[in-house]
Amino acid sequence: MSFDPQKIFGNLAEKERLKGHHSPEGRAIRIMSRALNGWSSGILSGWGVLVLCEQAVEDWLKARLNIAAWSMRGLTSLTATGVERKLITRLEAVRLQRIHKARSRARQGRSPAARDVEAALEFCIRLIEKHW
Repeated sequence: MSFDPQKIFGNLAEKERLKGHHSPEGRAIRIMSRALNGWSSGILSGWGVLVLCEQAVEDWLKARLNIAAWSMRGLTSLTATGVERKLITRLEAVRLQRIHKARSRARQGRSPAARDVEAALEFCIRLIEKHW
């Protein structure tokens, strides 16, 4: 399956129109829509996309797990709690940790491959859509 940002963006825009953007899922999808738009237009780097994906998922997990938005808990802790409370699966937590590691590598100057950025973005969108 090839990465089709226009199709994904159209699908997200329609869902947002129907379901709104005020829920934790809607807010996360809105951030990832912006990441998708920035990536597909060449304005946002792969590292920027990974940052936005991770932040959107962290914020979503905090909201769904009733953890204060200003909490310093990071993705590792949040995914462990998410698995424990059956919000996400262990496999989804592993995939999220891979995204976190890719973001860390990118911050150290190693640019992520386009296919990895696109796979991370698609995975995060699907994860959130599952709960919307």
